[in-house]
Formats: sequence, C-alpha cells, structure tokens
Amino acid sequence: MNITADFIIIVTLIAILYAGLVRYLQFKTIDRNRMKGIQKELNAINKEYLQAMKAKNEKRTEELQKEQQKLMPEFNKMMMSQMKMMVFIIVIFLGFMWVVGQLDPNTVDDVEVEFTLVDGEWCGEIPLSGEYRGPWLFQVTAYSGGGEKGQNGTIAYYENEAGILPTVVNKGDRFPVWSDKRVYSEGETALICALPPAGTDRVVGKTNSGTWFMVELPFTLPIFNTSVINEAYWWFIAVSIVAGIVLSLAMRQFDGGKDGKKKG
Repeated sequence: MNITADFIIIVTLIAILYAGLVRYLQFKTIDRNRMKGIQKELNAINKEYLQAMKAKNEKRTEELQKEQQKLMPEFNKMMMSQMKMMVFIIVIFLGFMWVVGQLDPNTVDDVEVEFTLVDGEWCGEIPLSGEYRGPWLFQVTAYSGGGEKGQNGTIAYYENEAGILPTVVNKGDRFPVWSDKRVYSEGETALICALPPAGTDRVVGKTNSGTWFMVELPFTLPIFNTSVINEAYWWFIAVSIVAGIVLSLAMRQFDGGKDGKKKG
C-alpha cells in the first residue's frame, strides 16, 4: 500500500482549516448572544401565556401575544440568516472535498475499464503491473440510463497475499462481483465479472492498483465496527467534526469568560 504521512497531515490541516472557517463565519454572521436572548424571552412568554390561559386572563394573554409578535420578525430574520449560512457552508464543504480528492496522490495510478456483456455477465480485463504488492481493490459500478444503479467490489492479490485490506464500497442495489483468480503474478490480466441488477446498461470497473488512503485508529469506531479509515474524504469529515466540536467548546469558554468579565 502506498500512502505517505505527508498527505494524511495535509488532509488533517485542510479539515481543521474548514472547521475553523465555518466557526468563524458562524461567529461573525450570527449574533449568538442576541439569538439566545430572544429564545429565552420567547420561552418565558410562552410559559407565562400558558399560565394566563389556565387562569382565563384574557387581558394578559393579549398582552403576551403582542410581546411575542414584536419579537418574531427579528427571530425569523435570524433563523433565515442561519439557513442561508448553512447553504453557504455546504458549498464550502463540497469545495474542500473537491480539493482533497484532487490532492490525493493515490488516485493517479487508478485504472478504469468499461465492462462488456457476455452471456448475461458483465466482464472486463484489467492488467496488473507495478511495484505495489499485496491486496488490490476492484470496484465495479453499474449504471442505468446514465444514473448510478449500484456499486460493489472484490479484492484480489498481486504477488503477495499479505497486507491490510482496503474497504469494499457497497452502494445502491447490491450485486455479486468476483475475479477469476485470487492471486495474480506480474504481467497477468485480472478478469473481473459482475451480475449487476436488472436494467443495467453500462458497467465500469476500476482498480486502485494497490494504493489507497488509510489511517489506522487506536480504537474501533462503534457504529462502523472498524479501526481503519480507507478514504481521504472520510478522514477529512472525521477530523472536521472533531475540530468543529473542539472549536465550539473553545468559543463557548471564550464567550463565558467575556460575560464573566462584563458582570464583574
């Protein structure tokens, strides 16, 4: 497997930069203290409104309704501002993901092959060569009418059966994928076949040529039951989430410290 520590560091820094940029934009464009203040006022009004309703105090309920109506335009404006910011953040996220994909050094040797339909099976021949011995991932994608219908893959070995296995991606309609051999020698061609779901009109096979992004974690992720992250974009997402949480906690501490000084 070919993966450099430098690229892991680069993706980590990009993720931290993204998390910091998002928190900065949220901090600058949204008055969090005012938002909390309005929410606190509205909650107090709603609580008192219910009490007034139970007491059948019509005069007080009308007064509370007017107070609520005064606050709602400002509250709605802030909520709309948050929604616009979320759209902007999604665009930024997609941009950062694109950058991570473009910088990934492990995709330059990927080989893609159009499969051919023969006797009900879609097959393609992928030549094996290069210096990276060990497990190779063969990922197969089925299309229908130009849209992706499903994705699955298989793993075969080039020269050496040792090594940590890459992750096979399963998406959409599942279907079997297999290779004609388990272990290949240098210069051989791997025959990869699949039985994609009904309605498939195009099948594309791709191999990572034995190189892929991988980070071994010191613990097992509970939901995914794995201690290995095999894709650069998953590492980017994981680091950005952790960095976002840390930055949010730091910002709360900072705001708390400012409020304490003001009260003092």
